[in-house]
Amino acid sequence: MTTVGASHVLGRRPKSTPVEIIPVAWALFEKDGYESTTMADIADASGISRRTLFNYFPTKEAVLYPAVDAYMVDFTKCLVNRPGGEPLFASLEQSLLQCRDKQIELEEMFNPGPVVHAARLGESAIRYTRDLWASEMEKAVAVKLANVPGGTVMAGFVGALAAQIWTEITKQMKTDGPGADINTALAVAMTSLKRLFA
Repeated sequence: MTTVGASHVLGRRPKSTPVEIIPVAWALFEKDGYESTTMADIADASGISRRTLFNYFPTKEAVLYPAVDAYMVDFTKCLVNRPGGEPLFASLEQSLLQCRDKQIELEEMFNPGPVVHAARLGESAIRYTRDLWASEMEKAVAVKLANVPGGTVMAGFVGALAAQIWTEITKQMKTDGPGADINTALAVAMTSLKRLFA
């Protein structure tokens, strides 16, 4: 059979959705290393153009976190459905707890290996996810507080706080080493945050 690119076989549909591309990309990371694998390598192995790949994943760091959108849809629903009189911090904490199963489900769907885990703790990945979580949390809180005076400002504060929380979580995970668990690191960060605002 004639081949095109690294893995695409003529007559076979290319892997062209994010869900199909991630296992291909992560297999390359595990085999060749995260730093050594380029977006062109991922596009080639998936049988798609680089332009198509960049439409799905604007950076290589984004490939490390493929399910943020799906998680944030659930998180925002949970947050919006929390009781109206509940303090915002409690609503955020409960929404994180409610969405833990979704987080685990998405993580297991893609099943990252040791190279992907290590790459997620690299400086560029930490910067990317810090900014991403800040933006996503700000948007979710803005939806929750859409009709609250000053809600936009509060959402901005939550976004800034989310960025710092993510930084602390990644520091904790680096300290904990290869067996680090994000939920444990999140619990440590949230406990410290409660003490700060007590």
